[in-house]
Amino acid sequence: MEATPPSRPAWRESDRLAALKRYHILDTPTEAEFNDIVRLAAGAFDAPIAAVNLIADGRQWFKAEVGIGAYKIPFDLSICSHAIRQDDMMIIPDTQLDERFADNPLVIKNGLRFYAGAQLKSSRGLPIGTVCVLDRKPRPEGITPFQRLTLEVLARQVMIQLELRRALSRRRDDARRHQLILDSAVDYAIITMDLDGQVTSWSAGAARLMGWSEAEMLGQSCDMFFTPEDRAEGIPGREMAAALSSGHGAEERWHLRKDGTRFWASGEMMPLTGDDGEPIGLLIILRDQTAQHAAQTALADSEARTRLALEAGELGAWESTPALRNLTWDARTRELLGHGPDEPVDYEESFLARVHPDDRARVVEINEAALAPDGSGTINMEYRTISAVDGRERWIHARGAVAQGPGGERKFVGTVRDITAEKEAENHRRLLSAELQHRIKNTLAVVQAIVSQSLRNVATPEEARDAIGERLATLSATHDLLTQTSWQAAPIREEQLRNGINVIPPAQRPRS
Repeated sequence: MEATPPSRPAWRESDRLAALKRYHILDTPTEAEFNDIVRLAAGAFDAPIAAVNLIADGRQWFKAEVGIGAYKIPFDLSICSHAIRQDDMMIIPDTQLDERFADNPLVIKNGLRFYAGAQLKSSRGLPIGTVCVLDRKPRPEGITPFQRLTLEVLARQVMIQLELRRALSRRRDDARRHQLILDSAVDYAIITMDLDGQVTSWSAGAARLMGWSEAEMLGQSCDMFFTPEDRAEGIPGREMAAALSSGHGAEERWHLRKDGTRFWASGEMMPLTGDDGEPIGLLIILRDQTAQHAAQTALADSEARTRLALEAGELGAWESTPALRNLTWDARTRELLGHGPDEPVDYEESFLARVHPDDRARVVEINEAALAPDGSGTINMEYRTISAVDGRERWIHARGAVAQGPGGERKFVGTVRDITAEKEAENHRRLLSAELQHRIKNTLAVVQAIVSQSLRNVATPEEARDAIGERLATLSATHDLLTQTSWQAAPIREEQLRNGINVIPPAQRPRS
């Protein structure tokens, strides 16, 4: 007689039930694979009854059976519920001689006298049911080694089927999730192709972005959404080859929609590989960046125009944080303030140290006033700088304002301009004005002397008029001569005689 003693399970019922639930097998329709297993089990034992059964919470359910005619029995009548608690296969040669089953209605009323069951174990070793064989006749001799092996093998085959179903279910779930993800990514065109560039999948985002439906694009060449000029240059093939050789390729170019319009696509092309690591196709992910591309192009154009304007006006550009840290100077600003192209710059050493000592305190005061919480936020000032290389003094005109950056960051931005030549011209004008005032005063003094001397020796108003007129005419001619020589020198007597000018008053001229 072969009997299997009971043993205490090493698992928790909640864990076992959770393992059974993960297979999603309960209450599913019959399947040929499991029906074949129970027929094979019954034949191997020459028994009238065999089943693939699962022990659920409060019930025993048959996935496949022969000789029973039902798909479930009450849990308190289940013999298999005892079998899953064994360490090994449970063999009962005669149920009437086993105190656990002697009073079981299945034994008394249905006459079940023999039982042999092999456990169905999950990948973690948790028993979820059995493959069992039953007979209405006792079998005192038990089972043969071949019959034991048959039950063990069939139990493993049931679990292989369950694992395959579970893997297939997971794959289907993954496929559904992936499809949901693809369908929800409506801002992205997600496309797969074979190695010849034929479309094998076309996401909802691709249909929304480019206008072709998946049915229209499946089996079509990816050339359809490349521009004619790119097709003429062989760009699709080159990008596919680059993606296969390097593992990825950037997709930054114009593409076509079904209606012929273009959009600027930003994305990536990458290979799809099989289980052996060899490429089996390509994946393209694209996004419409037309607006961003236009904004970037406009910004680049604006920056180019700004650079041209700065260059035309000989202006230097600078920016910093409002706290006057993290200074950024362009090449012109660096040149004006005496810094090389790669030399680091800061407010104290790079800027203030180069400001003329007589202007430094005023520059600091203006900057601080502009950046104060209640300040104007702008500067407009002139100051001198001294070159650290040759000590040359320059006049600088600086303008600046606090501005709001794209990310909300506040910046202090502005320009500088070399006004040294203007300052020198202004100083020269002041000198000329002072000299002119001095010479006008001298000229008026001479005129006053001429008038005074001319009136001394005349007898009549007519003589006074003639004397004063002649002398003023001589003075005017003298000024013309001095102007022609930049007020350096002029041969007065020679020029007067050559032009018939006589400065001797009529009363003093020798009489003929």
